[in-house]
Amino acid sequence: MGRVSVRFVPRNELGVLDHEVTLSDGTVTYNPLRVLPHPEGAEVVFTLRGVDDDEFERDAAMVAEDLARLRAVFEGPLPTGAPPRTASAIAEPGVRLATPADAGSLGRMLHEFNTEFESATPTADEAARRFGDLLARDDVLAVVASPGSSDAPTDVGFALLTLRPTPYSDHPLAQLEELYVRPNLRGRGVGAAIITRSLFEVVARRCEEMLINVDADDLGARRFYERHGFTDRDPDSGSGMRCYLRQL
Repeated sequence: MGRVSVRFVPRNELGVLDHEVTLSDGTVTYNPLRVLPHPEGAEVVFTLRGVDDDEFERDAAMVAEDLARLRAVFEGPLPTGAPPRTASAIAEPGVRLATPADAGSLGRMLHEFNTEFESATPTADEAARRFGDLLARDDVLAVVASPGSSDAPTDVGFALLTLRPTPYSDHPLAQLEELYVRPNLRGRGVGAAIITRSLFEVVARRCEEMLINVDADDLGARRFYERHGFTDRDPDSGSGMRCYLRQL
């Protein structure tokens, strides 16, 4: 685990409350991620879960790349003719609870998601039909992100969740089945808005916990979920958790 110091700094031109991060080598950068409370202020903690030296160094390098990219965004000059940084078409995405009327949009986005990653996929129409059936159930829900302005008129992301009973609680467990943001809008807070609304909805349904399957090599997704409070460690034993799959 690596630790760096952080302090709050005034809102920048993008309207984002920054955290000024000082790395262990004295480098100062800016990182608009969540921070943890600390007796002397606050700190941001990057958890590196590599099981060997190569994997640890790869995780650390990706964190460093993220920080460098964010510093370039906040400190770099605006392109000639660019609008002021206070104007962001997706700065405040609206995230709503989906209804069967959203089935067409959800079907298209699911098809785009699987096509992007070269995975087997139903057609957009097939997926839309299934979404229409699923969203009529009490144990399935989806949330949909809409653009913050008319510059992006179509839905820009979604999450699909299922609920299932468990003998360990009188309330259900939630499973995040899918989370997708259109490629041109990633890194702009849409995914964070979607996961935040998803958590709100499952808490409102008194779910015991929320489960997510993430590819071990998808370090970006792992860091995203860890930033939002998820872990791949058993909360009781601390041992690593794995997902096993058998196709039937």
